Amino acid sequence: MTSSETGSNQFNAFKGVFVPTFLSIIGVILFLRLGYIVGGAGLLGAIIIILISVSVTLSTGLSLSSIASNVRIGAGGAYSIINKTLGLEIGGSIGIPLYLAQAFSVALYIFGFAETWQFVFPDHRIGSIAIISFVFLFLLTFISTKLAVKLQTFVFAIILFALGLIFIGGGFPLDLTDVSLELTERVEFWTLFAIFFPAVTGLMAGIGMSGELSDPKRQIPKGILWGLGISTLIYLAMAILLAINFSASELITNRLILVDVSVFPELVTVGILAATLSSALTVMIAAPRVLEALAQSGVLPGSKFLTAKEGEEEPRNAVLLTGLILFPVIIMGSLDTVAQILTMFFLITYVTINLSVFLEQFLGLRSFRPIFKVPKVIPMYGAAASLIVMFLINVYASLIAILFITLIYIILTKKSLPQEKGDVRSGVFRAFSEWAAEKTRHLPESSLHIWKPNMVIPVLSTRTMVGNFPLIKSIAHPNGRMTVLGFKLSRNIKDNPEEKDLTEEELSREIRELPNLVKKFEDEKIFASYSTIQAADYVNSLIVSIEAIQSQVFSPNILFLPYKPSSLKPADLQKIIDSSSRNNYGLALFDRDEDIGLGTEEDIHVWITSKVLKEDMFEQRHYDLALLTAYSIEENWQGSVSLWMCVRKESEKKLAEKYLHKLIYEARLPHNTKVKVVTGDFHTTLRDAPEGDIHIFPFEKHDIDSIYKIAEMERKSNLFILDSTKESILA
Repeated sequence: MTSSETGSNQFNAFKGVFVPTFLSIIGVILFLRLGYIVGGAGLLGAIIIILISVSVTLSTGLSLSSIASNVRIGAGGAYSIINKTLGLEIGGSIGIPLYLAQAFSVALYIFGFAETWQFVFPDHRIGSIAIISFVFLFLLTFISTKLAVKLQTFVFAIILFALGLIFIGGGFPLDLTDVSLELTERVEFWTLFAIFFPAVTGLMAGIGMSGELSDPKRQIPKGILWGLGISTLIYLAMAILLAINFSASELITNRLILVDVSVFPELVTVGILAATLSSALTVMIAAPRVLEALAQSGVLPGSKFLTAKEGEEEPRNAVLLTGLILFPVIIMGSLDTVAQILTMFFLITYVTINLSVFLEQFLGLRSFRPIFKVPKVIPMYGAAASLIVMFLINVYASLIAILFITLIYIILTKKSLPQEKGDVRSGVFRAFSEWAAEKTRHLPESSLHIWKPNMVIPVLSTRTMVGNFPLIKSIAHPNGRMTVLGFKLSRNIKDNPEEKDLTEEELSREIRELPNLVKKFEDEKIFASYSTIQAADYVNSLIVSIEAIQSQVFSPNILFLPYKPSSLKPADLQKIIDSSSRNNYGLALFDRDEDIGLGTEEDIHVWITSKVLKEDMFEQRHYDLALLTAYSIEENWQGSVSLWMCVRKESEKKLAEKYLHKLIYEARLPHNTKVKVVTGDFHTTLRDAPEGDIHIFPFEKHDIDSIYKIAEMERKSNLFILDSTKESILA
């Protein structure tokens, strides 16, 4: 295990978290844009912008602190946290824009440095200054992170000194009663917000070196909260100072107005240069580490190149790629444009971080035991506020950003990324399912309207399942579920309904293939599970098994027997039928013709007995499951359904046709469903009927003799179906 995984490295909360957070926040926006924001929105507007921004960031900081104190943080900062919580696909879809946001932040701070430099040296072009400063930062980061961190501490002291000079020069009043809190709209409020918001995203840089911290669980909360708290007070104090010393027009037009208010303008200028350059350096150190973490997870192509290290374990290749991405941005961009782009990327990251914490809190997972605990309302507010602010700033940009992340997620999902270290997604979904199941118990029964096939399939040999795969798939796809019970019998092998020619050893080998068979159904997007049951007697063990699983919340509603009726003794089949009725299971018994199988998988024939003509269609039926099954098969085959009925007298034909047409209408069966009413004997009609691809026979529990008689017909694949009480074709 590497040091970055364990957190056994050299940086503490002050150097590793607080200083990077503070320097990223107290930088270009404070020194070069706060005056513009105060002038454009008025003091009250500026304070509102600061407080909204800080509230969103603070809630995210608290959520980050909570989750960071719960999981082992590796390299990559926020990406590592999201990855370990929600998995590689979601982690990658957020991590990539987060990396880009941090990389573009470097450009933001470099433009701020260039503006300040040009103030001192008006003849120097901003573009040239930006390129030269970028090359300097790139080389410094490429050579040594330790050197860069030492430089940050020195710059931290310079900035504190510069801030002191500004507050002394501005004469910050103790009595604020005369300060005007006018709220203006000289510049559009949300435009100013978008420009300001990157100022408070410093916590991302603050946790960017999570892999180099000695105790990230304690150091991350301490560092980012102190950094956010102190920097917020500085912003509020600075906004008031600007409002009492300058007019709105001065604040809007003079980007370096803080230099004018200070005691020693030259020293403050040096402080601003140091602040903007150090902010760029801070993020220049953090961004390649996110890129490296993405590569280590296999999210990005070229992982081997990006994770290669030399010398003192510096991610030089990741730094190199970051530099290549940044260079054209430096050439073409501007400070305000980059600031608004950054805002969207960071806000999406905030939504995800807060949402992951809220989900774990809401579901009460025992694995979520953070040292730093926060109330549920904090991540809930952070996620909602971040999302709302995104759309208030720019609806189209928000939609594009969400689409961008969704596209990345789809691409990563298709890559089937390895989940070596695991995540809590399965636990989240399991806990959510348990919560939903508990709520379901207290709701009125509504299975008629939400019915979908949930089959339990008992097997002794997987080859029988393989032979029935097309029909099972046609019934269950796309929203069905199935549970396969693999019976491993210890005696009475010759009395079993399947594969009587197999030895006990061969049957055991067949059962061992069950997981591979179940996976084939999962590949077809059918939720499938299996259990292996050691038993001495097939029929009695089957009855006990289906009675046991009936108590589940999401219990099966169809018992599918994948073998011929003739393979079961009538007494045994009757036992199974009685047990199914008693436990409210539907029963499907498939009698597949060995020669024609399911034919061309087009024609579905449903045989309805004429005795229904004496019953009320809306009150008494026994063909609901048969028609629902026929409908599912037709949907998957893209075939056609024929409803058959045999009547004794010619005078009954019109009544039968009327009944079947009404049934098609009320049941919303496909418009091409055919009605076929025949006068004569049922068995004769069935014998003369087309071979078809499948013939479906609804039956009642006392019709067992009829099942055996129909099964004697040759060149027909028959499906015998018994209703439960859980379905309705008219629902």
